[in-house]
Amino acid sequence: MTNETDKSKMGFWSLLAIVIGAQLGASIFLLPSELAQYRTLGLCGWMVGGIGAILLTIVFSYLCTQTGKAGGPHIYARMFFGDKVGFFITWIFWCGAWACNPILIATAVNYLMSFVGDMSLTQKLICEIAMVFSLTYVNLRGVKTTGIFEITLTAFKVLPLIIIPILAFQHINMDNFKEITPVNMTPSDTIIQAAILSFWGFVGLEGGTTPAGDVKNPKRTIPLAIILGTALVAIISLVNTFSVFGIISPAELENVGAPFAQIMVRLFGGSSEKVIGLVTFVMCYGSLNAWVFFSGQIAKTAAEENIFPKFFAKKNKYHAPSNALLTAFLGTVVILFLQKSSLFEDKIGKFLDMSVLIYVVLYTVAVLCFFKYMVQQKVKSTIKWIVTSIAMCFCLFIMYNSELVNFSAVIAIMLLGVPVYLTMNKHKTDTK
Repeated sequence: MTNETDKSKMGFWSLLAIVIGAQLGASIFLLPSELAQYRTLGLCGWMVGGIGAILLTIVFSYLCTQTGKAGGPHIYARMFFGDKVGFFITWIFWCGAWACNPILIATAVNYLMSFVGDMSLTQKLICEIAMVFSLTYVNLRGVKTTGIFEITLTAFKVLPLIIIPILAFQHINMDNFKEITPVNMTPSDTIIQAAILSFWGFVGLEGGTTPAGDVKNPKRTIPLAIILGTALVAIISLVNTFSVFGIISPAELENVGAPFAQIMVRLFGGSSEKVIGLVTFVMCYGSLNAWVFFSGQIAKTAAEENIFPKFFAKKNKYHAPSNALLTAFLGTVVILFLQKSSLFEDKIGKFLDMSVLIYVVLYTVAVLCFFKYMVQQKVKSTIKWIVTSIAMCFCLFIMYNSELVNFSAVIAIMLLGVPVYLTMNKHKTDTK
């Protein structure tokens, strides 16, 4: 018999929507133009990134089912490498969940302007803060409300991404695919750079593991949702990117800031640009909802496991992690204000690269956790060893080919966490 606690928990479809929503946001609208610089082989690099993402979700599913523990990469880091590593991986994970949101928010507002018209800097900032505030409010109403809201938004945004390729396929020009590589790059370098760039579209694949305590039957629901959700994102993104390349040649696409808007204009005329602008805004809004949800769940789970201060474990009457959500909201608002300053102006590309690296570090630690588990338990499954080894190679591949400056983001976040870690340690010592 289902009790009241189970009724308030998130089911498979809600979690699947959260997983898809986290990944299927601004990236699908930005990546076609970014990948165009790598010409046709950019699609191959994209497939490499997609395969790597799916392998990583399989490793996360192994961790969930084999260890009997669910809750995110930070939980496994502490389980296998101790409190210190657990704290800093959790700190990086949590900061990344809300500090990277301004990229998504800025993309959403830029597309919204094609529907409502230009905004001043102040109007954009107000709109951006309103987005975060409204979604924080939704999440404060509890995981069931969040899940229902995300299912609605995901259904709304997936439908256009199915319809647009169907319409575009009738107008594809295969001549657009004749230029295989850029003139100044080798095929291998092209695929490497395209794979790293495209992986940004899968950041958040681990997010479905974070709400373990608020999911029905998490050992079964979480692995199924994260693997299926990531696979669906991979298929939808590849098909849409291919259709964009087929309508707009990669050489032309490099200079197109809103490729889907251009496709709609070419297929249906100028007024359709406003429609795609509104649709894109809603898609980004849904993706932001998933990230707001993650920011609360990560901190709450960490506090319950004594990794973070108990402050973050506090729940409201809807069983939502109110302190964690409100803290992440305030942090995001600070970043939004900073983003309007000259310090961050025209640095979105660099910020994207740093964001990818932050999460790849987390994924690398998670893979190491499962390696350690297999050694400890003397696991003999060839499939598990092969999948985990390839996933590790993929993570190392991205880190090796990342610019050194991108590691500064990881180091900076870790340094910001040092005072919190020292304060927690002092408190533990004082209470003994």
